[in-house]
Amino acid sequence: MLYRFITSGYTDAAAYISALCVALWIYAASQYSAVMPGYLAAISPLYGLVVAAFSGALLICKYICLEGNAEKTSVLAAEKSMLEAIIKGRDLTLAELKQKSAALDAEISALNHKIVVMEENSPDKQLSELRTKLRTAEEDKKSALSVLVKSLQGRIATMMTIQDPELLFAADVLRQEVGLVENELKRGDLTYYELCLKMVDISAKIIELNEIGLLSSREQTDKPDSLAESWLHFIRTNDSSDPAAVERAFKFFKVAFHPDKFASEAQKVEATRYFQQSINAHNLVKRMENAVS
Repeated sequence: MLYRFITSGYTDAAAYISALCVALWIYAASQYSAVMPGYLAAISPLYGLVVAAFSGALLICKYICLEGNAEKTSVLAAEKSMLEAIIKGRDLTLAELKQKSAALDAEISALNHKIVVMEENSPDKQLSELRTKLRTAEEDKKSALSVLVKSLQGRIATMMTIQDPELLFAADVLRQEVGLVENELKRGDLTYYELCLKMVDISAKIIELNEIGLLSSREQTDKPDSLAESWLHFIRTNDSSDPAAVERAFKFFKVAFHPDKFASEAQKVEATRYFQQSINAHNLVKRMENAVS
C-alpha cells in the first residue's frame, strides 16, 4: 500500500500543493499579518515548511523507487532475454535430438530387417536345408537303385524256367550276385556309381544268358542248317527288323562263340563250328536282304 501510494500521482500533487500553500502562507504572514485572523497569525509558517518538506521527501522517494524499479525491470528484461535465448537453444537442441532419434529409429528398423533376413538365410538354416536335400537325394537314389534291383530280380526269376542246367546255374549265380548288390545297397558301403556298374554288368550278363538260351532252344528244335532261321527268329522275338539289329545279333553270336573264349580243345572245336555257322548265317541273311531289295 505504501509503495503504491508513494509511486502514485498523489505524492506529486501533495508536494506541489504543499509547496504552493507554504509559499502563499509565508507571503501572507509577512505582508498581511495584521489583517490575518488571530488563530492563523499565531501558527508559525514553519509547520507548513515541515509538511512541504515531507511531501517533497515523498516525491524524492517516488523517483528513487521508480528509478530502482526501472533498473530492476531492465535487469529482469535482460534475464528474460537470456532465458528466452537459452530456451530457444534448448528447443533447437531438442529438435536436433528428435531428428537424430528418428534417424536412429530408422537405422534400428533397417538393422532389425537385416537381422531377420540374415536369420532366414543363416548358415545353420541353409545347412539344414542342404542336409534335407541331401537326405532326399540319398533316399531317391536308394529308391531308384532298389527299383533296378527288383527289376533285375524279376528278369532273373523269368530265367529260372530254363531247362539247360548250365544256363540255370548261371542264372542262379546272377541271382546271388543281385542279392549281394541288394545287401551292399542296404549297408551303404559302396558308392552309387559302383553299385550302378555292378547292376549294369549283371544286366548285360542277363541279356547274354537270354540270347544264349534263345539260341540253344532254337538249335534243339530246328535243324543244324537252319541257323539263319534262328537269326531271323531272334530278331523278330526282340521286335526289331532293322539292319542295326541284325548287326547287333551277329556281334553277339561272334562274341558268344568265339573259340578264344574256351579253354579245352573240344570246346574250341565246337565253338569254332558254331562261330562259322554264325558267319554263314549272317552272310545268308545279307544275301536274302539283297535279293529282296
